[in-house]
Amino acid sequence: MSKSILSHFWQGFAYLICLSIFIEVGLQGFYYVTAGDFLFRRVALPMYAREPHEGFANRPGLSFDHRTKEFHAHYYINQAGFRVPRPDIEYTVAKSTNIYRIMILGPSFAFGWGVDYELSFASVLQQLLQERGFAGEKKIEIINAGIPAMPVAPQLVWFERIGKRYEPDLVIQFVYGSMVIKNVSKPLYAVDDEGYLVSLNADAGWRWREKFKKFATVFYGWLLWTKLNTIHSLAQPGEKGDAVLGAGRDMAAWTDFDPTRPEVREAMHVYSNLAGTVRAAGVRLLVVYVPLSYAIHREDESRWRHLGIRDIINQMTFDATFVHYLNEWQIPSIDITRQLQKSAQLGKRMYYWLDIHWTPAGNAVAARAVAEYLIGRQGAASARSSNYVFD
Repeated sequence: MSKSILSHFWQGFAYLICLSIFIEVGLQGFYYVTAGDFLFRRVALPMYAREPHEGFANRPGLSFDHRTKEFHAHYYINQAGFRVPRPDIEYTVAKSTNIYRIMILGPSFAFGWGVDYELSFASVLQQLLQERGFAGEKKIEIINAGIPAMPVAPQLVWFERIGKRYEPDLVIQFVYGSMVIKNVSKPLYAVDDEGYLVSLNADAGWRWREKFKKFATVFYGWLLWTKLNTIHSLAQPGEKGDAVLGAGRDMAAWTDFDPTRPEVREAMHVYSNLAGTVRAAGVRLLVVYVPLSYAIHREDESRWRHLGIRDIINQMTFDATFVHYLNEWQIPSIDITRQLQKSAQLGKRMYYWLDIHWTPAGNAVAARAVAEYLIGRQGAASARSSNYVFD
């Protein structure tokens, strides 16, 4: 009798294994057919190279086709590690006198993740500023130095050693998710021999999570779970400063702005260092705060609450207050939440559903918001100088 039960158990177990393999293979095939690429390339991309100052950088000479269920984008990286619209574009270190040069620093939002270059923030901003005569007769040139997963502090080391040699007139620094950033100048990631980022603080649990994310059953289970929670989940208040998962960076959901809080003071040290370094190079600075999708699309709120976001309204107020505080300290900053919300209210998706980044529409709205700010500042100060360009 016991042998019969054991035999049935193993038969049932073998059946479940075969069924699981069949479902996984079927879903992987379905993803490939619908997205045009393999699921394991959805997030982690072999697009990096080791860099001595900031730890890692975009791989020079890269031409990469990025496909997911939500988008298809192609990335070209020139020999200096900058994202460019075509592989033959390089920038001279010495700037011509008829060029107004803008350098964009920051992570994947600055890079233009998920869109072709022509639809990215950098491209749209260049076009808008050129059309509006922002730099007079000068040609607007934008160097996109954005690197996915790059924090502010390590890239500032690169700017001080390398970036400032390109003689930009204006630096635009992206910060997303939370205005609280850490003063960590040492790299958080290493680059393996295949060009993938590897966390220097990764534990066994992180490695297993990264492996599981490549399974189609996990991916589609997550997709179904987020859809169901969008319909049924209710808002739940939580603790201030809760850690937030799934944001692509180390962040917490702060809701009470206090300049004396250690986390705020640490972030202010980074912003002050950023402003001082950029100004010492004779360059103007603009910090751009980019919210995540839960601040823009109501339908995204529930799934972010399960990842650590609780009090959305007060967190938005916190970040807006932080931006205002930076401006009081003479560090020009802009929060583009309102402009993104306004466009989202018209029924446009500013962000992808599963991927956290901007859609082409989101890139365009963000570029317009920054262009209007720059041109508005220029216009407001034009009475002081007939040759004035953004200060």
